[in-house]
Amino acid sequence: MTSICGIIIGETSSIEEAKRLAGIMRNCPNLVTSGTTSNKIYSVYIVPEEKEWWLRYPEANPKATGLEKASVYIVKNVLYPEEFAFRLPKNKTGTAPCGANCQTCPLREEYDCSGCPATVHYQDKKRRVEL
Repeated sequence: MTSICGIIIGETSSIEEAKRLAGIMRNCPNLVTSGTTSNKIYSVYIVPEEKEWWLRYPEANPKATGLEKASVYIVKNVLYPEEFAFRLPKNKTGTAPCGANCQTCPLREEYDCSGCPATVHYQDKKRRVEL
């Protein structure tokens, strides 16, 4: 399974909101790193190639993700790390670390989403992906 990297720069309404939203995503299994400067959030994610839509979603629908606006940069030729291991919790739950409920999420059907790998609703059992 090939993976891609997404660099997302999101702008929020305030410094506090940027910190709050970055905090919500801190336990996302796809997150490599994240930080804030002023009212902007800078995040780097690695996802399976078929979830490119997930990376692009904040740019197309910033309000739905709590952002004022977002820019997304996709890196399709990831050279390092050669493998990416999702940061999964010891015990999977019904709700994703970001608070989303994959079972009732409308994006699951719209994008044929396999769900968050940190939840019991995840449909793909492979945890390590080649880049």
